[in-house]
Amino acid sequence: MHSCVRSKKRCKTIFSLFLFSALHRDTDLCAERMDDRFLCVFFVIVSLLLSKDNNVVHDQDDSITVRMQNHELVLLEERAKLEQEEQCSDQEDTLSWYLWKTLSLISLYHVLKMFLKKGYNLQKKTQQCLSISSLASNIDNKTLTSFLHQCVLVTPSSSWQTCEFVEGFVNDLLKTVRNMSTAGSDMEIADLVGVGSLYEQWASKKSVICDIHIPIIPPKLYSFEFELLKESSSKDFSSSTNQYCCKVKMVKGGTSSICPCNNPNLDDDDMLCLLHPDNKKGDHVAESNINDLLCLENSSYLEKTHVVKWFKTAIMKAWKEIHHKYEFELIFQNWENPGSLKVRFRSGQPILFSLTPVVRFKDSEVHLISYLPSATFSDTHWPMCFARYENALLQHMTKNLSDNACHIHCLQILSFLHKHQTALTGPCGLTSYHLKNALLHLLINTPSSWDPEQMVLRLNDLLTFLHQKIEAKVFDHALVGNPRIPTEIGFPKEFRAGKPINLFLPLNYELYLKTDTHLLEMIRNMPVLIHEYDQ
Repeated sequence: MHSCVRSKKRCKTIFSLFLFSALHRDTDLCAERMDDRFLCVFFVIVSLLLSKDNNVVHDQDDSITVRMQNHELVLLEERAKLEQEEQCSDQEDTLSWYLWKTLSLISLYHVLKMFLKKGYNLQKKTQQCLSISSLASNIDNKTLTSFLHQCVLVTPSSSWQTCEFVEGFVNDLLKTVRNMSTAGSDMEIADLVGVGSLYEQWASKKSVICDIHIPIIPPKLYSFEFELLKESSSKDFSSSTNQYCCKVKMVKGGTSSICPCNNPNLDDDDMLCLLHPDNKKGDHVAESNINDLLCLENSSYLEKTHVVKWFKTAIMKAWKEIHHKYEFELIFQNWENPGSLKVRFRSGQPILFSLTPVVRFKDSEVHLISYLPSATFSDTHWPMCFARYENALLQHMTKNLSDNACHIHCLQILSFLHKHQTALTGPCGLTSYHLKNALLHLLINTPSSWDPEQMVLRLNDLLTFLHQKIEAKVFDHALVGNPRIPTEIGFPKEFRAGKPINLFLPLNYELYLKTDTHLLEMIRNMPVLIHEYDQ
């Protein structure tokens, strides 16, 4: 009985020690340690209760006392370790808290920056739209008309005189080039073709430049074969933009679409060819010389660089032959286009014109341009120019408008403002070619009144259209891929049914930003400029 009482007391003592140690332990102790200690204490209690030998009980009591003392020491050591671990854990928690706060602040900064940027862009676009739309309220038709007549218009008589002089002089140069060519071995040149604003009657006082294309034709017994290509580009703006170009292959035989004397099937000894005055029917070029005919090395494909160099050299030689007949100076400009020329009279008055050698695509009025200020095309890929059909479309649409329609005047004002802004801030990706295409788009796709009293509104429409295209980074050509083009102008079906051409394709990101800034600055400066000239 005494033994049982002592056992019960010992159990209470052990159980109290167990509770004491458990209460002083951190609540975050792992379950595995708690289970081990509980099993140990439970085993000791069961052993004491089952023991019947007093001596054994006494011995066990002493042993248990020692073990409990040792166990308490172990518990104290474990507690010290846990407190140390808790301190390290607290430091780690503090570090984690600071790290989390830092990351949270960084994330909050980026989120706020994103929202502020979106708000700024939205505000900027709103201001831009308001800037364009406010044009109608800042300028009235009377003021714009006065500005047009004082500063922009080029009189028809002045345009006609300029074109007549340039054509006469260029014809003299071309005749000399033909006379100097080596029979049967040189490229030939056809009659000039006038293109651009002077011939389309929308030149302004800041853009009186006579643009002339000079078609080149192969030597006798040679002909051109054309490989129509459609290049795709994924640079900067779009992964689905297309640009038509053509490879021109020089082949022996065949029939030239420009000069019938190259047709070997014709046998007319009395025929005199004005393009090949020195060529005889029996003349021919050796097959080994085909690579010398302005083609890429070890290739039969016509190379633009060789054509431009040959043409410029021929013009310079021709001028040396005939310069004594004229009382003016001919200057070969170092502009982007190597065919840019300037006549300067003794009075100091200049006349600007540009000669560009081209290849006529088959029997059409599509011209393959030998020079384009862009790295979009390789030297054997010739970009296409549809200027003749653009002029035909412009004239066709003009016939359907009233006699005093303001569409040409709007284009002239826009061209003047563009040239004025270019003089202030330098060139950009926007050209007069884009301005003309913008007008053609509105004439074809947007039914609007072009009466004179609507000139401010239509000018506003043109600026809005250009701004939208720059924002979208895509500006489709007005004719190519447009099914609404009237068949009366004779535009080739292969281009009318094709995919549109993005006129902004040659622009890189830097040039695009400059173009966007250029247009917005032009719009911002326009009211001040117009009122200043009107005073």
